[in-house]
Amino acid sequence: MSNFITPNELLPIMDEVIILDARGFQDYERGHITGSFPVDITRDLTGPIGEHGGRHPLPDMDQLARTLEIFGVNEHAKVVVYDSWLFLAGRLWWTLRYLGLTDVRVLSGGIERWVKEGHLLTKDPTPLPVETTTFNYTLQTHMTMSRDEVLAASQSGSHVIIDARAPERYDGSVIDVMDGMTGHIPGAINHFYESGYTAEGPRPIKDLEIEFEKELHQQKPIVSYCGSGVTACNTLLVMSEVGLASALYVGSSSDWVTYDEFPIQTGVETL
Repeated sequence: MSNFITPNELLPIMDEVIILDARGFQDYERGHITGSFPVDITRDLTGPIGEHGGRHPLPDMDQLARTLEIFGVNEHAKVVVYDSWLFLAGRLWWTLRYLGLTDVRVLSGGIERWVKEGHLLTKDPTPLPVETTTFNYTLQTHMTMSRDEVLAASQSGSHVIIDARAPERYDGSVIDVMDGMTGHIPGAINHFYESGYTAEGPRPIKDLEIEFEKELHQQKPIVSYCGSGVTACNTLLVMSEVGLASALYVGSSSDWVTYDEFPIQTGVETL
């Protein structure tokens, strides 16, 4: 089953799935898909920021599970998530999968495509389910790698390391003023997260197979990162479409640079 669903595919099953809006509360209030509930990157999907862990560390999972229970989510739920186009939807998709959900899909083209194809929005908040739900989640710990694990992988070459940031941030041709990481983790190759998508959603499978051809023909496990563990999830999302699994370095470059003498490589590397 694809990780994506088109607007026309969603329409007839809207009463059978739980729809989550990843854009945040302000955008949700301006207009959202009928029946959807808002999830906020700062309040719901990010934990307290400390010395290490990056700009978007994982939240308290018990607390997140309790929030999702309010929307009717349990371990058997079928969920559809959307964004304006894509940006935050991948992180929400990944987090739900990390919690153990197996039926999570992303709306292709987001709310922009939904509106473009003539479907309506509402400003009315969705009533919460009357029945209470218990979400007995199971963390999929194999889906993450720590900074120390990524450092070891970089030094040993045990993993394919994918940097999902824009090419100029990856190769160091521009100064990274966001995280101070001008360049990339040594050994990392670049797959900019936007390259896997068009305005309509993911690129065709044949195009994605070409994009990830080398990864599909090697035997090493994969770990991916970006600036703060958000947009890399969108790369994981299209990689999954062609059967590639990747762990996420959640802290990403915003965590990498908080350690003394963090190694950085400039230029372009290949497999």
